[in-house]
Amino acid sequence: MATLTLPGGPTLSYREWGRPDGAVVLLLHGLGSSSSSWRHLAPVLGRHFRCIAPDARGHGESEWTAEYSFELFRDDVVGLMDGLGILGAIPYGHSMGALTAYLLAATHPDLVRMMVLEDMPPPDPAEPRRPIPRQHDPAADHDWRAVIAVNRWRNQPAPGWWEHADTIGTETLVLGGLRSHLPQQRLRELAERLPNGRYTSLDLDHSMHEQRPGEVLTVVEPFLQPFAK
Repeated sequence: MATLTLPGGPTLSYREWGRPDGAVVLLLHGLGSSSSSWRHLAPVLGRHFRCIAPDARGHGESEWTAEYSFELFRDDVVGLMDGLGILGAIPYGHSMGALTAYLLAATHPDLVRMMVLEDMPPPDPAEPRRPIPRQHDPAADHDWRAVIAVNRWRNQPAPGWWEHADTIGTETLVLGGLRSHLPQQRLRELAERLPNGRYTSLDLDHSMHEQRPGEVLTVVEPFLQPFAK
């Protein structure tokens, strides 16, 4: 794995696959996961793209920090792109990573060419509220404070998140798992609100790119075809 220290930010570790001359696909993992979750999908996608998968702050081999938020996850992606000289990319995010990609497209549209949102948690409070961990699990390879920050946000989403959808003109594939615990109707509604969004479902669970990467690619690769080498 390679590393990059962001100015005023953490040191991020990242993996890279594929064509150095290809359009960049940023693979953004979910909460409690790491860049290794893309190890089966990325080599195949890398036949036509340059795939870069960072470990988010507080995950995998990236630095653990005192603060976590989706705004910081987004800023880290912007810093990674700047540090690697990437002027535009295709974020493909799963779960927490999809929310990060969504916020990136809303606030930095010039950096986003297309976007894939895999089973993105809709910004809806849950009943009962999601549990907040009280102490770190020594066996975990991620910072428990990141889980606290994400679950707090999901319990009380910041105002305006859902409204961002109307302003995101990026062509977006919203990918849902029919066996996922997430409400697929909300993902359909998200795709409808995005001016250039489309919803596609697969008979898979929440972590579909790990469960059946080949099946996922039958949907993702045609969508990304305009930028394929």
